[in-house]
Amino acid sequence: MKRAGLATLLLAVAFLAKGQERSLSFNLQPGLGVTLSSVSNAGGERRHLEWLLNVESGLNYRTKNFHFDSDLNLNFGQIAMSGAKPETTQDLFMINLMPSVKLFKRSGVRLFFQTKAETRLSKGFADDQQTNFMDPMFLTHTLFIGDKKYSLKIKEKNNFNMAYGLGYSFQQIIRKNFIPAGELPQAGDDVYINGPTAVFNLKFRRSINDDTSVSLLFNSLFLMKKGFFKDTGNSRFSSLLNASFDYKMLSIQYNGRLLYDQEISYKRQFTQSLVFGVKLSL
Repeated sequence: MKRAGLATLLLAVAFLAKGQERSLSFNLQPGLGVTLSSVSNAGGERRHLEWLLNVESGLNYRTKNFHFDSDLNLNFGQIAMSGAKPETTQDLFMINLMPSVKLFKRSGVRLFFQTKAETRLSKGFADDQQTNFMDPMFLTHTLFIGDKKYSLKIKEKNNFNMAYGLGYSFQQIIRKNFIPAGELPQAGDDVYINGPTAVFNLKFRRSINDDTSVSLLFNSLFLMKKGFFKDTGNSRFSSLLNASFDYKMLSIQYNGRLLYDQEISYKRQFTQSLVFGVKLSL
């Protein structure tokens, strides 16, 4: 049954793309930033080093009616201090797959199906609970109706891609040892949540000249869980903001991650870093 379903999906994609103009683009931008701080006073001298690894990658395929967009984002950073264990400041691994198709020939309204996976790379803590890679992992499938604006100029190295809309999500929390804070079934490793959803994704890169460019990535999802209208805490808001100013291989990078989900913690999870480093565009 699974093979038949996959074959049907591939045939549908081929039918949508048949006889249409196609475009394919791929980008990979790894970056590494380091900030060194030293403080001297009457109490002594303290030094700490903050480093941040950031990888952004995207694959986009477009025909007149059918689009397929995918993104991979990896942020991992730590503060290293003399005589103390490293403190993690950024830890996110996120994959986003989003095919879409035009609903009407003369309208920009599109039907999207987004699959988004979010987890962390290393051990950490949410309140008093230990977390790890894929423990937990939030796998969210969202069917939504919305619009998309995009522009791609390969020679000028300019890229603009924005998609937004409203729909419905089915979310699976994959876990091993982590116990979500909400009400759980007595058995089983998976937790299922569903509800209305708002989606907004933005990806922008502009070359000022041959050596200088700016880029911005914003990825967000707001999920209203059961009982949201009685208690707005019954929701999940996940957002990622990456911004950078690049001159040749040098870069100033800002990375901000905001997560509010009572299944993880009753507290807001917010991390941000600003570092100087190097970035490559492949």
